[in-house]
Amino acid sequence: MVMVGSTSLKNYMHKFIVDICDEIGPRESGCKEEELAGNKIEEELKKFCDKTHQEEYTSSPTAFLGFIRYGSLLIIFGIVLYWFSLLISLGWLQISTNLALISSVIASILSVIAVGYFILEVMRYRELVDFMFPKKRSKNVIGTINPTDKVKHTIIFAGHHDSAYEFNIFYYLKNMGAATIFIGYVGSIVFCVVSVLRTISYFLPLPFDLRLVFLLFGIFFIFLAPIAGIYVFFHSYKPVLGAFDNLSAVAVVLGIGKYLSENKNNAKIYPKHTRIHLISFAGEEAGLRGSKRYVKAHYKELKEKGTILINMDGIAAKDNIIIMNKETLIGAKHNQEICTSLLKIAQEQGINARLGALPFGATDAAAFSRKKLPATTISSQDFSRLPNFYHTRLDTPDVVDKEALGQVLQICLQYLNYVDNL
Repeated sequence: MVMVGSTSLKNYMHKFIVDICDEIGPRESGCKEEELAGNKIEEELKKFCDKTHQEEYTSSPTAFLGFIRYGSLLIIFGIVLYWFSLLISLGWLQISTNLALISSVIASILSVIAVGYFILEVMRYRELVDFMFPKKRSKNVIGTINPTDKVKHTIIFAGHHDSAYEFNIFYYLKNMGAATIFIGYVGSIVFCVVSVLRTISYFLPLPFDLRLVFLLFGIFFIFLAPIAGIYVFFHSYKPVLGAFDNLSAVAVVLGIGKYLSENKNNAKIYPKHTRIHLISFAGEEAGLRGSKRYVKAHYKELKEKGTILINMDGIAAKDNIIIMNKETLIGAKHNQEICTSLLKIAQEQGINARLGALPFGATDAAAFSRKKLPATTISSQDFSRLPNFYHTRLDTPDVVDKEALGQVLQICLQYLNYVDNL
């Protein structure tokens, strides 16, 4: 069994987080600081790997969240038009009924555009509105460690080095932020469905009068409008330090390299038949842009070699390991065999771990699993409540426990040993 008890190794991983935060700071996707962090990571990988390189790609990183404020304004304007149309239909405004129809049609179109964006781009991570936003260049950082004998297996250990924009809705509303997001999403979908049905009712008259029903929904939409207004200020364009999300994972990736380098002459530890890629993806906070580009560029190779991805995202608290078996909103189901093997390894080493679903957002593992490539993500946090440092300025190095880094490192190294001996 591989054992990682070295305090110096845990200190190394945590110091890396501190150094990036102090020397580079926040790392917006597609910007200079993201590139500087990538260069720093490659400098470290060169100490441990047989070869390293960076792969450049192009994306529109501000598109992922950048349309939220516009989508929110479309919903608000749509509610105004809905009420304008409704007042004419009820006879409370003595205006041509043609205006009621036109207003209803426009409200429906605006709601479909907004909800289509929220569902396809923000929830499902499709690049729907990217053509409207500027293109930027980013780089994934890759280090490769070759085994001592014939290659039979390939494993990627990965994290991401860009950091998120601050979510105003989380920082200022705190625990109410998640509820506000949920109400806003559900309310927008309800508005879309009702406004479309109301428009259809103009062309397909029903045998009963639905004006009262539409009036009651209209009252609900009055209360929805202020929540949509909050969405206009959903996030700032000021990125956070991102120590927890996700320098913590990159630190473990480097810790794997350092440990193997230090034990290169130990046949019981150093891999005999497993090639390792240590990867730090860019652009995760911009909608998995880096990992999606990597999968697209290497899909044939990944598929043919049966490459396994062990991704890490959000490591904070020890004895609270979560091995993700699926990511609900994006619709990714992770490899069950990998998940159960990681869970068994953690439990055998006395580490408190469990399988769990990611209830919101997505991780880089989803880019692999949605293409039927074997993958999962390891995290170390409490999903029962939203941490106050998640995507806020409070995400600083002090929220990352060195022991949590050590536990995730231990699981990864033991899993590597398990695969190498298959």
